[in-house]
Amino acid sequence: MSLSRQTSTGSSGSSRKASIGSINRKASTESTGSGRRYSTSGSYNNGIAVLTENISVLPKLIVFDLDYTLWPLWIEMYSPPFHMESHRNEPQVRDKGGRIVNPYPDVKDIIVELKESGIELGIASRTPEIKGARRLVETLGWDKYIPFKEIYPGCKTTHFENLCKHTHIPLSEMLFFDDEERNIKDLTAAGVVSCLVDDRGVTRKAVRDGLLKFEKERSHDKEVQSK
Repeated sequence: MSLSRQTSTGSSGSSRKASIGSINRKASTESTGSGRRYSTSGSYNNGIAVLTENISVLPKLIVFDLDYTLWPLWIEMYSPPFHMESHRNEPQVRDKGGRIVNPYPDVKDIIVELKESGIELGIASRTPEIKGARRLVETLGWDKYIPFKEIYPGCKTTHFENLCKHTHIPLSEMLFFDDEERNIKDLTAAGVVSCLVDDRGVTRKAVRDGLLKFEKERSHDKEVQSK
């Protein structure tokens, strides 16, 4: 994580926006190494290891942050409406001004596979650009996979309290991915298994590692309770 990005996430207003532009330009031109393959003895789907294979304890709900977690940008710096187009036979999203607002490369496959495995999906984002974030999620076609959305400024613990109310799923059955250490610490303290993603955002390896972490922690909890 770059210094300018650390500074902007820890502050607000003009100081945050001043550093966002250069970061987003960098993100739109860099390739994000996704780590699509990982070591596993499980089955493969189209040559890619299945995320949930050989994991005996799975979360009921997986929750993702948005900015620098599912997409490499701060959505408040882009202008809806967004539109999907084809570029070299690949889908590409642009905002009102023609700027690219693509998600990280693994994300669509990940959310489809997790949903098909029976795990519910949610979003928890503190972005002030509520309308833009929801419009981009809709444009990307994620609505049918991610029904639970808490997108508004405030504390992440509030997002999760509301997710509990809407899903009737306890915090102990949730898995969370975010790029900010503060949010990871807050949700871990609240009882949510939480995983920090790096500058590549959500990748298949990150999700697989998160699922294994959830299995390890919750299996240990059950062992302690049985003693």
